Amino acid sequence: MNAVARRYFTQQAPDKRVLLEKLDALVMKQVPGATISIKWGVPFYELDGKRVCALASFKDHVGINVFAPPEKLADPNKLLEGAGKANRMLKVRSSKDIDSAAISRWLKASVAVASA
Repeated sequence: MNAVARRYFTQQAPDKRVLLEKLDALVMKQVPGATISIKWGVPFYELDGKRVCALASFKDHVGINVFAPPEKLADPNKLLEGAGKANRMLKVRSSKDIDSAAISRWLKASVAVASA
């Protein structure tokens, strides 16, 4: 785990930390060349300076914010939230909310957008 992400994760409540670490492992598996920095107080994962995703802790959940236009993010189960033109968020309240296959697809889509 990256030191920047670890520092952020250790500042979170234990239940949130576990979820963030699981999401981080998934992101690093799908985007192995990602660089991580803190922007707006949360870890951002980038490729060649272009945003791929961000992880953040909130009161009732943690979120993975995927940076790609909604039309590029296949979401048949309507798991993603948000109304922006360039990103959507998955709210994770428990390990059961981590749909690895869907998150992997969204990360691939975000990488494709970042690489275009």
